Amino acid sequence: MNVEDRSVFEIPYVSPDKTISYGKSEDQVIDFYNATEANNSIIVLIHGGYWRPEYDRKHLAPLARKFAELGWPVALIEYRRIIGNPDAALNDVVSAINEVASEHKNIILIGHSAGGQLALIAAKKVEVSGIIALAPVTNLALAEELDLDEGAVSDFLGAPASMRTDLDPMFQSHPSSPTTLIHGALDIRVPPAFSRDYAERFNIKLIEVENIGHFELIDPRHKVFAVIPDELALFGAT
Repeated sequence: MNVEDRSVFEIPYVSPDKTISYGKSEDQVIDFYNATEANNSIIVLIHGGYWRPEYDRKHLAPLARKFAELGWPVALIEYRRIIGNPDAALNDVVSAINEVASEHKNIILIGHSAGGQLALIAAKKVEVSGIIALAPVTNLALAEELDLDEGAVSDFLGAPASMRTDLDPMFQSHPSSPTTLIHGALDIRVPPAFSRDYAERFNIKLIEVENIGHFELIDPRHKVFAVIPDELALFGAT
């Protein structure tokens, strides 16, 4: 059995340069990490955690700061994670993106795991320049069938996945924005077959990285991080 590398959670938290609210809930906030150089683009970063309330945006703060140091400003968004109320999460993600869009024209979404699912669905409702989905949950029906993370999909939806195909990326039309999937070949949280199937169905780019699992994709210290800036450059980040 593969041993997961969870050391990313040991990286010290990095405070943002600014935080704003886009709603009344304490979870309706956006942390901004400013780039060291002028950039026409901004990354909207969406965290995962299988939509569970105990996982928040803070574990992506080191990644956000790394992007900023390399010249890409970041809006790290938080959203409500209410068991059985998936619309709260999606509506918050869309609202947060729209808030960022009021000040920035060229938006690139990066979502990890459940955040990848939210990015793929939210991109149907907002205009973005590109999407990078890191180990995304692209198939809610299959994730439910496999009982990933001990019933995460059932908890998130509060209903069978068959009743919420509007939230299932595999049941949507082709992504309207350029999209790249990046997945670790040793991922035991979201099987790499999820990204393979999605990429094959919609004929989009998949980068499957050997010898890494789920969490290395969000670790700015890991060598796999070098793959992401290359993809960002394709979406007009300058």
